[in-house]
Amino acid sequence: MSAIKHTNRWATRLTFKLQNPYEVTTEDKVDASKAAPAQITLTDCLACSGCVTSAEAVLVSLQSQTEVLTTLDTYPPLSLENQFGNGGSSKVNSNNGATERKLFIASVSPQVRASVAATYGVSERQAGNMIDRLLSGSEGLKSGGTYGSGFQWVFDTNTTREATLVLAAEEVNVATSESETPASNGHTIAESSLSPKKPILTSACPGWICYAEKTHPHILPHLSRLKSPQALIGSLLKSVLSQQYGIPPDRIWHLAVMPCFDKKLEASRAELTDTSWQPSLSDTEARSPVRDVDC
Repeated sequence: MSAIKHTNRWATRLTFKLQNPYEVTTEDKVDASKAAPAQITLTDCLACSGCVTSAEAVLVSLQSQTEVLTTLDTYPPLSLENQFGNGGSSKVNSNNGATERKLFIASVSPQVRASVAATYGVSERQAGNMIDRLLSGSEGLKSGGTYGSGFQWVFDTNTTREATLVLAAEEVNVATSESETPASNGHTIAESSLSPKKPILTSACPGWICYAEKTHPHILPHLSRLKSPQALIGSLLKSVLSQQYGIPPDRIWHLAVMPCFDKKLEASRAELTDTSWQPSLSDTEARSPVRDVDC
């Protein structure tokens, strides 16, 4: 929230014209009843020095329930049922002459399930089932809309949370070890220029990362090079599903159900696109990068 300026109590004895109707004073005679309603936007979050720019606020505003429903109404669902019936083939046939179809997938964070559970007085497991039924059940999103579109699969980000914890421990272990211990892929993390400096700082909160980038750039060399659970599951789902089913990444639409706006800001980052895992495209195939998390 925007900071509220506090006026020194002794200064209120002076005669002055109040410039800001929301300024807090100890003067009882100040009348702010005619002030326009205060509004707080995303640009006010984190810090008043503008950690989130107007351009970033626009990107986040595009990630909303309205965007989800509009997309579901715009594209018919790409169903993968019976795709293994022909000799084990997992390729998806093109839809000639039809509106482009999309494969809708979703990932849900444990914080969201906990919030739903607390709100409705149910267990976390029951909250997860409620979310699954809304996103992929026949009585949920599929029961309405232009094409009856819903989500083919709903994933739990706890899977990638556990993966990032293991990888983070390996990153720290290698960085603090005098000998370069080989990583699981046969190479050493210390061999790469991407290895962070000691001490290693890590956070799964994109708001903290944004704050560090814009107010404390001197600590950036110390930040862990690992992706957050949301970013990791986005890259994992789009890369694996694209290769497994022969689907172009732009036909896979990934919704991340997350607990705060900062997660949506992270999803809009230019680094979290298929350029990090797709082979380099030729000049004739030049196109815009595809986000790992679409909304």
